[in-house]
Amino acid sequence: MPSTDTGTDLRSWIATLEAADQLKRISARVDWDEEIGAVTRANMALRGPALIFENIRDHTDTLCTQLMTCGLSTRERVALMAGLSPDISDKDLVRHFKDRYRNPLPPVAVDSGPVKANVLRDNQIDLGQFPAPRWYGADGGRYIDTYCGVVTHDPETDRANVGLYRGMVAGRNKIAKLMLPTQGWGGHFGKHRNAGGKMPVAIVHGWHDVMPFCAGSPFPRRICEWDMMGAILGKPVELVQCETVDLQVPANAEFVIEGYIDPDPDTFVMEGPFADYPGHEGATPTPKPVLQIECITHRENPIMRGALEGARPGFPSEDSGLCAYSWSAIAWNMLEDAGVDGILDV
Repeated sequence: MPSTDTGTDLRSWIATLEAADQLKRISARVDWDEEIGAVTRANMALRGPALIFENIRDHTDTLCTQLMTCGLSTRERVALMAGLSPDISDKDLVRHFKDRYRNPLPPVAVDSGPVKANVLRDNQIDLGQFPAPRWYGADGGRYIDTYCGVVTHDPETDRANVGLYRGMVAGRNKIAKLMLPTQGWGGHFGKHRNAGGKMPVAIVHGWHDVMPFCAGSPFPRRICEWDMMGAILGKPVELVQCETVDLQVPANAEFVIEGYIDPDPDTFVMEGPFADYPGHEGATPTPKPVLQIECITHRENPIMRGALEGARPGFPSEDSGLCAYSWSAIAWNMLEDAGVDGILDV
């Protein structure tokens, strides 16, 4: 069990950060076009606090007016997310996640929750209501999916996958998504395509930061990320049924985007370039699958969560915490499972 309870949603996590003097609210006007990215990049380089932008150009009176970044851009906040002392060593932090990942805690189903407060369909759907930034000047558009949880299921085993896959706004009700066959949802997509159907998808925005932390971690395919989130928090994730797709999402998420991806290449649109997590601007634009949105559910006054990718190699970022701690813990467990004895540190 974590030594400190950090809650089970984004708002309780924000309260935890504020209590630890690890969060700054920015009331000055900022532009979603490059400026949020520039401020976030400078803040991470200075090992600054988590940020919530509260006054974003074109979004002072939209459905969603706030954007949070930098929640896990330092080791101290990664430790805090896990309910641990910020003074914990790198080695002990990795060992903590290693041990937690050995003790999965499955989610539980609930009937409803705050994310069901508002249900938008048809002409009510408009991604322009959300302050998705263009993080860098060379990015191909506004990237709404950078620190979320993309939920799909395997049509053969019915096992859920929660991944962290980028998405660019491609219209009022469309998101162009990066998809690779080697990714968890890429495998699901291939199975749905072979069966002749569209793939149902739910994108969870703004839940406890343990979600993107686990969604961006390379767990073996047999492991469900919801179980790992529960293991870290010390309590099961409460999931509620989606409105238009047969998938389950956290009942107290900020907002959830539901829809389908058509495997027909004629439906694909151009996506990219994008400054990605290795620290380089991605390739030239290429046709990518499109999430056709059927429904958006959201809490009252939802808060969007985003992350600046593309920080220079060696610079602090939210990706470096994933790679340094979660990926190391997973590698350690996999080496032990392969029969490698005597490991002292990874």
